Amino acid sequence: MNRIRICQLITELRPSGAEMCVYEMARRLDRSRFDVHVAALRGGAVADWLAKEGIPVTVLGVRGKWDVFRLHQLVNLLREKRIDILHTHLFHADLAGRAAACLAAVPHMVHTVHVAEARHRPWQFVFARFFADRCERIICVSDCVRTHHARHSGLPLWRYQVIENGIDVAAYSHDPQARIRLRKQWGVADGEPLVAFVGRLDQQKGVDTLLSAMSHLGARGIHRHVVIAGDGPQRYMVENFTRYGEGGKEAIMLGFTRDVRGVYSAADIYVMPSRWEGFGLTAAEAMAAGLPVIATRVLGLKTVVVNGVTGVMIEPNDGIALAEAIETLAKSPELRHRLGRAGMSRVQAKYTIAANIAAHEQLYMEIASQKGLYARPAREEVAI
Repeated sequence: MNRIRICQLITELRPSGAEMCVYEMARRLDRSRFDVHVAALRGGAVADWLAKEGIPVTVLGVRGKWDVFRLHQLVNLLREKRIDILHTHLFHADLAGRAAACLAAVPHMVHTVHVAEARHRPWQFVFARFFADRCERIICVSDCVRTHHARHSGLPLWRYQVIENGIDVAAYSHDPQARIRLRKQWGVADGEPLVAFVGRLDQQKGVDTLLSAMSHLGARGIHRHVVIAGDGPQRYMVENFTRYGEGGKEAIMLGFTRDVRGVYSAADIYVMPSRWEGFGLTAAEAMAAGLPVIATRVLGLKTVVVNGVTGVMIEPNDGIALAEAIETLAKSPELRHRLGRAGMSRVQAKYTIAANIAAHEQLYMEIASQKGLYARPAREEVAI
């Protein structure tokens, strides 16, 4: 049987959640059944990582938001590669992809929604509804993302499929040697609890709430070490905190690092104070490393983290509540251990990369075998 030719199209390839999902999928799909090409409107470090894995990558070099309508390069790519299924990720890639797929006569198309968008962006849902017939399946990374998207788009549930994100659990397992090495490097004593944050430094991820919590602890004379790994538009905020903030001497700013396993291994508590999410990939990674997670009660994170079982849930934007949760876990090694063990078991049971890839492979095979582009189930479910 001929291999199914798939193009994964994403807005950009800077290291982040959706981009890493594309990276893992491209390198793990069964190459005896699938021929995978990755394309991006803009580049980033993940393009180099894919190339090292032998995955062909095309960066279109879109320069601005109106450049997204310059489709000739993408149309030519889809035609030359004779793509069977175009799989888009993130809004701008989907915007360009649906138009290009139509012009290039790509027979099948799917799109993944990675986040339950909390910002007021109604045009995204209008677009999804208006161009619904150019997309056979909308994949959602969690059930709450599906519900959220369907409510706002007005599309019937039969157009959606939930494929939860997955991680390579073994890749994030606790590394005792890394813990010793990094804590020594960062000046963190053996008995001192270390708080960790890994992610983009922007409004969505709530790093400002974390800094507020650490300042609150410092003002009470309680100093806790915190390591922050990531980059983004709010990097200046973290840098200023490490230089001038209350308890700044206890803050370690790493910037972007690929050694997230080392960060998790060195830490004792993981925080994810996001304002909105779709799944919470780094929370699952931290749980795989055996860490208790403090997370906000937002869609996506409520799916991954179970309050009182694998971590502690707080309201978004509440620096005082985050400070109190940090202090509670910092004072109780037994509680940290119990929550961490439960989190590890949950990830191993529910969120493996193998299950995620198998679900995508099954969907691709199903879609590619269809003669009619938009086969419809006999009974339509309506989003509540």
